[in-house]
Amino acid sequence: MTTWVLALMLAAPVLQAAPKVPPAPTASSYKVGPQDRLNINVLGITEFSAQNVLVDSDGKFDYLNFGRVDAKDKTPREIAAAVRTLLIERKQHNDPTVTVDVAEYRSQMVYVSGAVRETRSYRVTGSETLISVLASAGFLPSSGSYVEVIRNKPVPGTKFRFERKALEMGTAEPFPLQDGDSIVVPEAEKAYVRGEVKSPGAIEVTPGMTVLQLITSAGDFTDRASKSSVKIIRNDGSGKPREIKVPKDLSTTVLPGDTVVVGKRIF
Repeated sequence: MTTWVLALMLAAPVLQAAPKVPPAPTASSYKVGPQDRLNINVLGITEFSAQNVLVDSDGKFDYLNFGRVDAKDKTPREIAAAVRTLLIERKQHNDPTVTVDVAEYRSQMVYVSGAVRETRSYRVTGSETLISVLASAGFLPSSGSYVEVIRNKPVPGTKFRFERKALEMGTAEPFPLQDGDSIVVPEAEKAYVRGEVKSPGAIEVTPGMTVLQLITSAGDFTDRASKSSVKIIRNDGSGKPREIKVPKDLSTTVLPGDTVVVGKRIF
């Protein structure tokens, strides 16, 4: 695994597995669109070749003086077949061998938002994966335990969720991106610790975290703490905070937004 992966911030435990990963795209399966640039080559006939041809906003391009070719949402192979047909129809060649490749990818974009260093759009060149784009975007220390991809083609709003730790450590299956994907990195969900702990404050909550684990993350009890006087203050949406008594083994599960209060021992 590359060095940058090992250098990313430590991730939270498993949140949930992602749905089945779609097949990875290749350069040959890339769908061309406006502002892409193409190299067109005709074997043995250099005057029929054209380099760095711009696809216009309508998805078409001018092929030398032979006419306009529709390239929108077509693969390089499909465009090559269209150029070949055009040459035959214009009686320029009986059986030309035509190849097309993408010189510059400009039409397809994905969007990254949330707790990353670079919140912006990123170009998709036909082979980008989720992890490669996140490497460019960069996690923030406040990033949460999972990453979500919202896909709008062909079914709008299809969601895929990945645990951040698996992405950082390279154990997640590569997830190929496509045009229009939105990548959302949420802020970490937190609970709060008050009272007799060494480092009170906000602590990131991971799925299944117990009060004991939360207190350990807050530096453990102080010498004055009463381990039998621990409670959770939870807002369950009713508008009135609810107080939950925590048993001595501190096994109660903590939820985001909870406040854990550790009382002082009475001498």
